[in-house]
Amino acid sequence: MPAWLEVLLNLSGFAGFVALATCGASSGDASAADRVHTDER
Repeated sequence: MPAWLEVLLNLSGFAGFVALATCGASSGDASAADRVHTDER
């Protein structure tokens, strides 16, 4: 695996973790999941 691909995966994983952490901090995980499902429908 190329080094740049590893860095890209690490950055994307970290960004996803930060996004989940901020959403979880502002509201409960269940309500956040419900909002995602209602937006898709």
